[in-house]
Amino acid sequence: MSRHRIVIVDDEEDIRLVAQFALEQLGGHEVLALGSGREAVDRTAAFSPSLLVLDGSMPGMDGPQTLLALRGQPALKHVPAVFLTAHTSARRIADFRALGAVDVIAKPFEPQHLCDRVSSLLVSPDTVPAMDLEDEEQAQGKKPVALVVEDDPGIRYLLGFILEQQGWRVLEACDGIQGVAAILDGPVTDVVLLDIMLPGVDGLQLLDILRGARRWKGVPVMMLTAKGDEPSVSRALAAGANDYVAKPFDPADLAARVNRLPRRHRS
Repeated sequence: MSRHRIVIVDDEEDIRLVAQFALEQLGGHEVLALGSGREAVDRTAAFSPSLLVLDGSMPGMDGPQTLLALRGQPALKHVPAVFLTAHTSARRIADFRALGAVDVIAKPFEPQHLCDRVSSLLVSPDTVPAMDLEDEEQAQGKKPVALVVEDDPGIRYLLGFILEQQGWRVLEACDGIQGVAAILDGPVTDVVLLDIMLPGVDGLQLLDILRGARRWKGVPVMMLTAKGDEPSVSRALAAGANDYVAKPFDPADLAARVNRLPRRHRS
């Protein structure tokens, strides 16, 4: 296992200690743990890190401000950064990505999970065996595939992010018309996440189309609903939906419930 230098910046001492323990003891890395953005600005460059792990919310200088300040130092301009955050809304994640973050990890986290995510980002391209196009296609083919039909771009982005972090490949449709095309002409996926409120053709109509198509038989469907929309939920379950989740949803709960859905048996 390659040893890398990692800087952790988090104002919460317990989080900082857990992250440092995971990366040092489980990952075998060398860690500089700092408690504030100002301290990071003063000490990070001299440490020559391979990765920055920044708390998204800190008093004084928060994570994004800290990253911008670090990027102003020539030695740190291209060092990849990861954000730790308890706020996993679609807008918040999109903001972190816009700053150039290579990953966003939700708090609280399991030490091994943090270690695995960080270590996967630190694999040197020179140590990874070359993968030709056929190998890459086979690797992609082994991933379960989810179809997400959602018209809100922020929620669609968040769903894709959650599923990809769980090892899924994601296909997207941004309205009911695209959803119909995906069902009638697209590949059959392993699960469908379907918003009830869609322009053009709504989610309940799409569910009827999907359940009426022989090749989609057995594909589990999770409906995305507005909070308190019990009549639509009842109609969806009666029409063959396997589960539903109300928006706004908890990312960890959604991931767990998707992974509990019955898997389609591929022919």
